[in-house]
Amino acid sequence: MTLMNAEISMQTIVVAVSDQVSCRLDEETVLLELRNGNYYGLNSMGTVIWEMIQKPKSVEAVCSAIQEQYSVDSKTCSRDVLRVIEELHGAGLVEFRRGA
Repeated sequence: MTLMNAEISMQTIVVAVSDQVSCRLDEETVLLELRNGNYYGLNSMGTVIWEMIQKPKSVEAVCSAIQEQYSVDSKTCSRDVLRVIEELHGAGLVEFRRGA
């Protein structure tokens, strides 16, 4: 079940939509949103997040995985991951689902 107009939290399940095509170029990713034909680019950290959400994953799980790999405190990680996911959602590239 997809959530519409939902506020995002650490428990929100997020997944990339199927109406997109992505291509990784070195440490960055280029995305094409197929419904409107808009292109987007992700930097290296955006690419890490994008790769993690190809299958449904909670925002909390994304943050935990990033904290295990990189030296970042939880507050900064949560803020930055939430911002990227909100931007992806605004562009129509991800959807939110109900948690288990």
